[in-house]
Amino acid sequence: VHIVDFVIVCTGRYGDIPKMPTFEAGKGPEVFKGKVVHAMELYSMDHNQVDDLISEKKIVVVGFQKSAFDITAKCASIN
Repeated sequence: VHIVDFVIVCTGRYGDIPKMPTFEAGKGPEVFKGKVVHAMELYSMDHNQVDDLISEKKIVVVGFQKSAFDITAKCASIN
């Protein structure tokens, strides 16, 4: 078990609508006690807001493309 403050879902930054995976009832983001953010939400914030959001937090990045790599690097540089 890993305890994190929030999850960043990186599944398609370059579309018009965030692509969120589907889950069975009671097994999705609603059961997580922390914050779930899509990459598109982070990219809509200014740099100071992003820095404040991820500073000194335990974060899990879900995804495996450019946005996931970019956000992982940003999280690592701040923390």
